[in-house]
Amino acid sequence: MGRVWPMVVGMVLLGAVGARAAADVVVERPPYRIGIEDVLDIQVWKNPEVSRQVWVRPDGRITLPLVGEMFVEGLTLQGLTDELTARLKEFFTDPVVTVSLVEINSYTIYLLGRVNSPGAMKLRSPKTFLQVLAMAGGFQEFADTDSVMLIRWVDGKETRTPVDAGAILKKGEGDFVLRPGDVIVVP
Repeated sequence: MGRVWPMVVGMVLLGAVGARAAADVVVERPPYRIGIEDVLDIQVWKNPEVSRQVWVRPDGRITLPLVGEMFVEGLTLQGLTDELTARLKEFFTDPVVTVSLVEINSYTIYLLGRVNSPGAMKLRSPKTFLQVLAMAGGFQEFADTDSVMLIRWVDGKETRTPVDAGAILKKGEGDFVLRPGDVIVVP
């Protein structure tokens, strides 16, 4: 019993050091961008006739009283708040606008190839490559982790970026946040 106790304390201390190192790894998350089918709650302080929940239509627009139709797809919540505040100044003195995300329905990514559960994944929040890989049950036995490809559309153009999945898995380096519409191909 006397020899076991120091080993237990040592293991606990090693675990604490390892947990600290993992906590130091920070993945930069870009601000959320509004997408098609998202549900937003728009509140204008002391103006309930304008306040409401809205659904982002397939054309990327919402409709609000006084404001009318407005293209919101791709805006951040702060960007939409600023735009609504500017438009409502025509009707109210110093409008106080709050925009909240009620439902994320536009965050779908796709995994193809040698993962255990390939297909479309509807996400409720931003996820990293490693998180999505874990959700898909990991790589299949003969997956070529050195040839993983990320397909992403930027400004309407398809980009293909190699992903060093081996380094991400082994060293925990290079993990990145996926964006709606991203496609990961694992040969």
